[in-house]
Amino acid sequence: MGSPEDAHDRRTRSVIGVDVGGTKTLAVRVPFDSGSGTPVALDRERVGSDALADSAIEQIERSIQALIDRCAQVGDLPPEAIGLGMAGFISREGIAISSPNTPGLVGVDVPGRLRSRFGVPVVVDNDANCVAIAARREFAPEVETMLAVTLGTGIGGGIITGGRLLRGANGFAGEPGHMVIDPDGPQCPCGQRGCWERYASGSGLGWLARNAAAAGHADSLIAAAGTLEQISGEHVTDLMEHGDPAATAVFGEFAGYVTLGIANLIMLLDPEVVVIGGGLAAEGEVLSALVRTDLERRFPAASRHRHLTLLVAPEGPEAGALGAAILAVDAIS
Repeated sequence: MGSPEDAHDRRTRSVIGVDVGGTKTLAVRVPFDSGSGTPVALDRERVGSDALADSAIEQIERSIQALIDRCAQVGDLPPEAIGLGMAGFISREGIAISSPNTPGLVGVDVPGRLRSRFGVPVVVDNDANCVAIAARREFAPEVETMLAVTLGTGIGGGIITGGRLLRGANGFAGEPGHMVIDPDGPQCPCGQRGCWERYASGSGLGWLARNAAAAGHADSLIAAAGTLEQISGEHVTDLMEHGDPAATAVFGEFAGYVTLGIANLIMLLDPEVVVIGGGLAAEGEVLSALVRTDLERRFPAASRHRHLTLLVAPEGPEAGALGAAILAVDAIS
């Protein structure tokens, strides 16, 4: 029979990774030794995220505390570090300088507040960078050039070149959602018009669906949502999964805009691997098939004569939280 010390040693050591989105926050607890491979979540806490409000930091704290409480209930050791992925322009100190889709966190010293409350190291990075970290760890640890595109409330990007994250002069590299694809297009929260994410994000999918319904092409979406104004991207994906023709057509238009931006990024970066992550990675297999077809059909310069692999992020919408957990492991290893 082992000693009490032996039993204590067998208790699971872990870290927490958090993906903070515009409408949802996902926190996961993963084994401490996940740095040796792609982590697998031991526990999850998903909450709504009112990222427009000052209370957004409190929602993050509650999700972390819920995991810590359940960790104690099962007799595991408390998490030893916390990693966060947040949308927007994140400074090297881990503070959001600008974040059109999570304005409630702009200027907030999130890492400092979490360190003070939980008493462990905290590291913060851009959410799409976290997806790129997780994707490279699982799919392509030897790849030199990789692009991760996250499709959620907005669009984020994580760029790996020379085997390292590209951060840029100010730490803000990898924000393709704010490439302008139509200067006369809809207003973006960032202050520009016609940004790529107005068309190819989750909110963009809802906008395209409302346009189709207003034109009389998507009555089924109005019926599902209740009113035209309430149609969201979730209504499109739910109905599409049940074979609804109108929703399928809207998603096809959306996929075309996704392909447009990815084609431009391929021309700029010439990556070996492109990874699709974010909330819409739940539709990743359907979406990636449409993007592959559209790349070959409409963008030959971006698709021919290249050794390019298009993938869905590991663990789909959880990839950002898992990448944040990898950052936490690396911070204390």
